[in-house]
Amino acid sequence: MRTFFRTLSLITVLALLCTFLPSCARDEKYEAYDRTGEPYDYYLPDYVKVCDYKGIELPSFDYVPSELDVQNRLKMLAGYYCERTEDPDRPCRQYDYVDIITSCKFTDTGDTYYLFNFEENESGYGQTFMLGINYFGVPELDEAIIGMSQGETKTVTLNIPDPFFKDYMNSGREVEFEIYLNYIDEVDFSGVDDSFYHEHYGYSGESMNNYIISELLKEYNKNIEGYKVALSWNYICENSKLKKVPEKEYQAEYDKALNSARSAAESKDMTLDEYILETYGYDNRDDFYALLKENAENTCYEDMILYYIMRCENLQYTQEFFESEVLAMAKDYDITDLNSAEDFLTYYMGEEGLHESIRMRYTQNWIVENAVIRDDVHQFFSKELNK
Repeated sequence: MRTFFRTLSLITVLALLCTFLPSCARDEKYEAYDRTGEPYDYYLPDYVKVCDYKGIELPSFDYVPSELDVQNRLKMLAGYYCERTEDPDRPCRQYDYVDIITSCKFTDTGDTYYLFNFEENESGYGQTFMLGINYFGVPELDEAIIGMSQGETKTVTLNIPDPFFKDYMNSGREVEFEIYLNYIDEVDFSGVDDSFYHEHYGYSGESMNNYIISELLKEYNKNIEGYKVALSWNYICENSKLKKVPEKEYQAEYDKALNSARSAAESKDMTLDEYILETYGYDNRDDFYALLKENAENTCYEDMILYYIMRCENLQYTQEFFESEVLAMAKDYDITDLNSAEDFLTYYMGEEGLHESIRMRYTQNWIVENAVIRDDVHQFFSKELNK
């Protein structure tokens, strides 16, 4: 009897410990944050396990425009104003304007790569560009086209460069192109000199070169800052774990997507089934509902990671950051006045939606600021990173 009593007492004590230990182990940094009234206003460590988000290793991408970069940009700018000869009786060569119609797919999955899937439009054209200036950021594509004749079709397999700044997630992947050369225009550069550039662009000689270098650096720096955010965020999402789906926010995301599809179908005078088939390629609703479920869960998962980091680090953006982001978000709509930009964004996003969006941008920038740049690594997905 005494042995049974001791065993029972031990089990009781262990049960009590299991009851109280979780509260003792709660994240003090997270709990110190006042999350009253915010989305996901509960104890997020019960819902998501967030990986270590400080000191993420990112590759280094120092860039100095080369003489070839400058030369190619000069040719492109000159080509806008030069005379052209249509359909020269020869294969295409560097600095010709060509039009191509393509299909492109990843060799490992067979999925269409829409970035380079240039379909024929109603006018009979695909994608027109100047050949041989690395217009797409894929030099092997230019090399494959040079020497083709009008009306010729060619199939080539090549690798997307790593890094590839137009679509970093697919850097280094192998793709197969089927290329149809629709037409060739030869460009007459005979009248291009310093006075030509000064007439059309207001610069000449060394000042024109400096202008181009400045523009190339602006384009590069804009790309790379965005990719630092994307790479670090991709790492966090891949190495964190969803523990439990938040029902309230999940249902709101799911319903929003479903209602949006219903409204879109109604605006096109289509049934929901017809809209699903045309837009998503699904011939039954179950597949569509599964997609909505997956998207809603992923949205909640990423939102919870952001809110967790935001609360643990007590991140609050400054007024200066708010104003710069508002102007940046409204720039694509040609709005440059701060008050007008804020009114415009608030109208479409709601006041709380705007502030939450900027808080998330601030948090993602903070993650990048706390990352480690590896000067010895220059590829997006190098195995040397974050080992």
